[in-house]
Amino acid sequence: MEILNTSLQPAIEAFKLQTRLYRNVTKDISEEHAKGIVGGSPNNIAWITGHLFSTRHMLGTVLGITDREPFPELFERGKGMQQGVEYPAMEELTNGWEEFSEKIIARLANMTEDELQAEAPVQTPISENTLRGFITFICHHEAYHIGQLSLARRHFGYEPMSYA
Repeated sequence: MEILNTSLQPAIEAFKLQTRLYRNVTKDISEEHAKGIVGGSPNNIAWITGHLFSTRHMLGTVLGITDREPFPELFERGKGMQQGVEYPAMEELTNGWEEFSEKIIARLANMTEDELQAEAPVQTPISENTLRGFITFICHHEAYHIGQLSLARRHFGYEPMSYA
């Protein structure tokens, strides 16, 4: 894949890696463990899994991709985990991840410098208040939550997350 603006090359590579890691870190998690709480965390594996996909959909919307988020009532706009809500099965939460990720990566590869310099749709902790800064923050956000899933995976006795 040719990249129009090479300044996004590191982010594109990170999104490719995180696409694979998301699948690896959620692999074979039982529904019981997906809904269980890890330590003092306010979130469970199912919520974090859905939140990650929701956030990637939000990035897609910002980038002009029109695919509908699978569970907006549960995750849109950064909605936190809700007590008493039955979250979908892991298979449902992860269904379509690779296909949607391909669209994100293709769109990132074709972004122009003018597009990247546009004002960010929301302010993030990154000081660069541009779309490039927003993309960078979302990339970090994904890595953070994949790390949480990896720890939760180990907490329940699963094999460590694989980079392969």
